[in-house]
Amino acid sequence: MRGLSGKRVIVTGGASGIGRATALRLTSEGCVVGIFDLDGDGGAKVVEACKGQPGHRAYQVDISDLAQVNAAVDAFEKDEGPAELLANVAGWDKPMRFLDSDPTFWDKVIKINLYGPLNLHHVVVKRFAERGFGRVVNVSSDAGRVGSSGEAVYSACKGGIAAFTKTMARELARAKVTLNVLCPGPTNTIDLPPN
Repeated sequence: MRGLSGKRVIVTGGASGIGRATALRLTSEGCVVGIFDLDGDGGAKVVEACKGQPGHRAYQVDISDLAQVNAAVDAFEKDEGPAELLANVAGWDKPMRFLDSDPTFWDKVIKINLYGPLNLHHVVVKRFAERGFGRVVNVSSDAGRVGSSGEAVYSACKGGIAAFTKTMARELARAKVTLNVLCPGPTNTIDLPPN
């Protein structure tokens, strides 16, 4: 990665897992990072791991709630200035056969893995388009490309994110907003080093 020093970036799911690793890497590149996560304590620990770097803040936010997303983005931009980059990394699932699941479970998976990124796009990417610049990386999953036993609803959401990203890239190309999607496979994030 090059040319990221001083860029202001919002990372969803930055308190743990791939999101935490993303936040720490962006820090090492000199970015000003806003961690959006439901786990406020985990977000604060990542900020502490970034000690000595300017402008790192954690915001406790439920990304499935559009009003909370709006408030958190407003707070980040008031604290640090206009966001320029967005990494939608937050995700959640509990492996379960689809026929053993129920609508309450489906709703939780869909709210986090599909509505969460939709909310971030509606708030953050709209601002990018108005400003004429922005970069987005959406983390989908290999499960969204090829399916995954025990992850039917999650796979559907992640496949939707891949298609959504491609569509948004087309819609926003003239506004100089670039979107990309990543589809990682199984990733062991339990023992990530602190920095």
